[in-house]
Amino acid sequence: MIDPILARFSLEELATIYMVPFWVFYQVAGADTVIDERETETFQSMLDDAPRLKDEFARAVFSNMDASFIDILHKAKNNPTRPYQGLREAVAILDKLPPDVTSEFKTLVFVMGWSVAAASGEFSETGEGSNISEEEIENLVVVAEALGLSFQKLQKIITSSDGSKVWSTFLS
Repeated sequence: MIDPILARFSLEELATIYMVPFWVFYQVAGADTVIDERETETFQSMLDDAPRLKDEFARAVFSNMDASFIDILHKAKNNPTRPYQGLREAVAILDKLPPDVTSEFKTLVFVMGWSVAAASGEFSETGEGSNISEEEIENLVVVAEALGLSFQKLQKIITSSDGSKVWSTFLS
């Protein structure tokens, strides 16, 4: 039985919405052409947190994905230009929901991408700077734009050095 909050969407629309976190993951983790184990583990652990998400819509989306992680990831990877187009399509579909619900969901999937980017790489020897590559940052900017998020509002997230701390704010 489908969650009532998802019942307002067609199966095709739901398929697009289910792809959103995977498109974000692929664009960020794959930005430097290497999706490493820490990035994959971080993403998988965030998906596993679905029952603990505060946001009802995100919890319903993540809990109702019925394809396997690898199947959806391969689907997201098959067409490199599809993620940004798909994200824009998803934003249009999400207009069926109140603005605060869509804003929370879009911010949450952005944070997923940022957390994946922050999961890998090394900080400089001085401890300054970011372990997120330039390519990942560029793709995060494009993801934020595709989701219709204000990059200025995301500064607090981006300047944090602890992805798990930021992610935990979305959990109950």
